[in-house]
Amino acid sequence: MIDCSVSNQDGLAKTIFTVPLMDRDPVYMSFDLRPHMSDTWAAVIVDSTKFLDLWRNEHYSVHREFSMGNPDIWRHDKKYPDAEIGFQMGLENPVPLAYVSFKIAIQNSINYKFLWFGKTITSEMLPSVGFTNGITRTIWLLSNEAKSFPIKCELPGAEELNKYAGVAGGKVLRISELLENT
Repeated sequence: MIDCSVSNQDGLAKTIFTVPLMDRDPVYMSFDLRPHMSDTWAAVIVDSTKFLDLWRNEHYSVHREFSMGNPDIWRHDKKYPDAEIGFQMGLENPVPLAYVSFKIAIQNSINYKFLWFGKTITSEMLPSVGFTNGITRTIWLLSNEAKSFPIKCELPGAEELNKYAGVAGGKVLRISELLENT
C-alpha cells in the first residue's frame, strides 16, 4: 500500500509518496502542490498491471517499444541508470511523478463476408495513456515490481485514469484536497 504525506518545504507544498517494492526498500516520489494549478492537475495511484495495459493500448506512440517491452528490455534503456540514481536519493530528494495524458481512441475494424459484399464496420472504445514526461521512471518502477505507484494526470483525465487503472478503492488526489492537509 502506498502512503502519502503532505509537507511544506521552502514555501512549496508537496505530497511525498512512499512506494513499496518487492525485494528492496521503498522509494519516494513527490508531487508539487501549486495552488494556481489546483483545478488542473491531480495524482492517481495506479495498479501497475492495469496501467501497463492502458499504455499498451496507445498504438501510435513513438515509445511503443517501451510499452510493449518487459524488464529485460527496459533495463537496457540508456536512461535507466539515471532513474536508478534518482530513486536512490531517498526521502531527501524524492523523484517527481511521471506525467501522462488519458485518452479514449476509437478503433474501427472492417470485416468482409465475401470480397467487398457484406462489409461490416465495428467500432471499439480503446482507453489508453500517453506520456508527456517520465517513461524511464515508470519502466524503472515496473522493472522493480512496484504493484502500484502514483502518477500525475490532468483533470478530468485523472478521473478516467482512476476508473480504468486506479487501485481498488483509490481516488483522484486533487491538489486542492491535498493542500487542505498542509
